[in-house]
Amino acid sequence: MDGVIAAAEPIVQPSPRQDDHIGEPRPVAQRRDWRVVTVAGFGGGRDERKALREAAALNSTLVQIHDDAAPPHARELLVIEDIHGEALSENRLRQYWHRPPYAMVLRLVRYAPGSSDGELIDGAVISTRDKREQFYARVYDTAARLLSDAIAGTGRGTFNSSFDAGLLRSRPWPLSSVLDRFTMRWRQRLLMEWWSVGFTTMPLVDILKGGRLDCIHWLSPLAGTDYLADPFPRVGTDQVFCEQRTIGDGNGSIVAIAPDHDGTFQKTSTILAGDRHHSYPCLFQRDGTSYLLPESPERGATVLYTLAADSSLVPICTIAPGRRLADPTLFHHEGRFWIAYTDLDIGAHNNLCLMHASNIEGPWLPHRCMPVKIDICGARSAGMPIRIGDALYRPAQDCAHTYGAGLVIHKVELLTPDSFRESVVSRLRPDPAGPFPHGLHTLAAGDDRVWLDGKRNVFSLACVWTKIVDRLRWRRRDRSWASAR
Repeated sequence: MDGVIAAAEPIVQPSPRQDDHIGEPRPVAQRRDWRVVTVAGFGGGRDERKALREAAALNSTLVQIHDDAAPPHARELLVIEDIHGEALSENRLRQYWHRPPYAMVLRLVRYAPGSSDGELIDGAVISTRDKREQFYARVYDTAARLLSDAIAGTGRGTFNSSFDAGLLRSRPWPLSSVLDRFTMRWRQRLLMEWWSVGFTTMPLVDILKGGRLDCIHWLSPLAGTDYLADPFPRVGTDQVFCEQRTIGDGNGSIVAIAPDHDGTFQKTSTILAGDRHHSYPCLFQRDGTSYLLPESPERGATVLYTLAADSSLVPICTIAPGRRLADPTLFHHEGRFWIAYTDLDIGAHNNLCLMHASNIEGPWLPHRCMPVKIDICGARSAGMPIRIGDALYRPAQDCAHTYGAGLVIHKVELLTPDSFRESVVSRLRPDPAGPFPHGLHTLAAGDDRVWLDGKRNVFSLACVWTKIVDRLRWRRRDRSWASAR
């Protein structure tokens, strides 16, 4: 019966060895079916095992963890594998930590009882950076989520990976990970991100399908005190909405820029500012009405506005009051309104979540799979989805090497309240010889131009001093908390 035990009378689950099984002795209700699943390649500590145990119990499932289990197996077998089809182990994880391309593929493969033929039912792509312990925890947390979703029936069912397998390299010398970690930490301490917006008149089709960017005109190629990012052109006008932010620190605000009499773009007004951070001014037009959905990443702060002709804002509704949304992107597809976003409680750059509604005022309902995609190489939104003919294209950020390292263009093949599937069409990388060689993270089409932003890492003595002061404050606070205890 595919690993399902039908209980004809009250029984008690056997007490398994703590390191082999997840589960506690508990009475099973009469005539209640229990699913028994063996898991391999999971690892994890007590917290991850507890999370998996709780998810299993809610779905009448007993999970048995056997790291050396292999098909064919007597029970239903779920195996967490890497891209090479090898079950995960601590030795395998050491080979991925802090090594190019800084992304690791996890695949969840299901084997029916007695079968040697596996079925790929889910997957994820995660970052391999940060401290070694953080990387291990990320692997185990993601594996637990894949397993829990599969047991609960909310798994993605397909693996929409944006990972570029062509970037895989042979195994480097043993200390390369330590050196890479050391180098990355000092870069973060000494360098700051400087962003600028620009545009090109290249045909949009050539950009999306050809994977190239030519003749970009950057508005502010030289570093200063404030930068612009996240450009969204207001269709039908000469305005472009952007995030404006002081380099290194401070809250972002939403501003409008427009060409002056000499053709140079200047700030014309501030659209949204205050004590909260505001960025990613997603502009959407429908039936003659303009809407603004900016990023405000504090919990419950994401608000949808209507945008008047004078750029004044009128709130319509609060989106997902209990969540922290990054890069929320509003669009319409096949009779429904959609919001694509990254849930910051799941991860900063590695997940794509969806909400949908029949009316733009809501109620906004979550997609059956949350998130619909876990992928550091192409989950987080990077601008408005673009329709060409009957095809819908979704730009996303590749954040494996660094935040906003490049853009990945996907073709959305299936989007319903229950299913999601997309495939990679092209990749856009910054020009290494250009003024912004270190990143791209937004692409938006206007009436006659395609807007984007670029990143360059710069040294700022004032910002380095601010980091030192902040670090001393954190250490002093940690010591005061420790002494108070």
